[in-house]
Amino acid sequence: MIRIIYSIQNTLQPHSFREHFKKWRAGATVNTIPFTSDLPQKPSEDTPLGNFNSKKVTVVGMGQVGLGCVSAILNQDLCGTLAMVDIAKQKLEGEARDFQQGSAFHQTTTILASDQYDVSEGSDLVVITAGVAQKPGESRLSLVERNAKIMKMIMPQVLKYSPNATILVVSNPCDIMTAIAAKIAGPDYPQGKVFGAGTCLDSSRFQTLIATSMDLDPRNVHGYIIGEHGDSSIPVWSSVRVGALPILKPGEEPDENLKAIHKSVVASAYDIINLKGYTNWAIGMSTAHIAKAVLNDTRTIIPVSTCVRGLYGVEDDVFLSVPCSLSTNGVQRVAVLPLNDEEQATFQKCAKGIWEVQKPIWDDL
Repeated sequence: MIRIIYSIQNTLQPHSFREHFKKWRAGATVNTIPFTSDLPQKPSEDTPLGNFNSKKVTVVGMGQVGLGCVSAILNQDLCGTLAMVDIAKQKLEGEARDFQQGSAFHQTTTILASDQYDVSEGSDLVVITAGVAQKPGESRLSLVERNAKIMKMIMPQVLKYSPNATILVVSNPCDIMTAIAAKIAGPDYPQGKVFGAGTCLDSSRFQTLIATSMDLDPRNVHGYIIGEHGDSSIPVWSSVRVGALPILKPGEEPDENLKAIHKSVVASAYDIINLKGYTNWAIGMSTAHIAKAVLNDTRTIIPVSTCVRGLYGVEDDVFLSVPCSLSTNGVQRVAVLPLNDEEQATFQKCAKGIWEVQKPIWDDL
């Protein structure tokens, strides 16, 4: 994409309104929050939009989700170099060759692959999908402990070779794994530069189900699911717009039909897993959507997982999804949606549930 800067006299310049919207933003959004209350809050930096240069992306973990991410990123021509990292060397080589043989059908993207992290050197964005699946009867805490060990091996290597990269965590349980990755990155790593895919996909499912029920293009439905990427996610019905029309009148509560839509959103992943054993294409496309915002510095507002301590009465070092403006630095600003009492109470309950699972391992990281 070519960005053209016009210098015609009398053209209305954006800086004429910057001060006005700077004050508006200060009232409607908050700065990113450190992963622990022990760290001081760093001041926000207002930076100009970035340049659209050729970028490098690394995807760590070539399971079904990782492959879905690679496919979507390649097909959307988002970067000049794409590195694939996985410990299963033989399978990785086969996947890399398969992608490379399709090079005639996308822009000139150099595809690299290795079981060593040096292939990721100089990445602008690192997408972490690696992790183990939950065993039958296994507790969430046990799953978190096993995936935390994997994250402890991945993060030092990522930071060694790409110390300035923005890091997007897709591994499940997404919110807790994002918190773990941010803490491993340490206090000197810019806050907001490690974030999770969160409820971006949940919100897409939400918008799509509403749109198809109304025979509309999903891009004409706007609304957010926030909180946990999982069963306790929260639909913010007051945020839902069809075109410019709110789906609820002021003070109106969602009826049983609308509540059933959210239940369908929560169940949709399980339905797919029951049918094919895993989900991968939609999460790959949502990851590419997030990557596009980061790599192109678009400042798109997307619900992703970031530290929410201090928001909506949350007191612990918990990461949950809220609408965030994304830039080359990851989460640039966090939008504070107005929630009603029930939504806020549900958000707090969700945060406490996440913290109960995260707390036993948090101090040992």
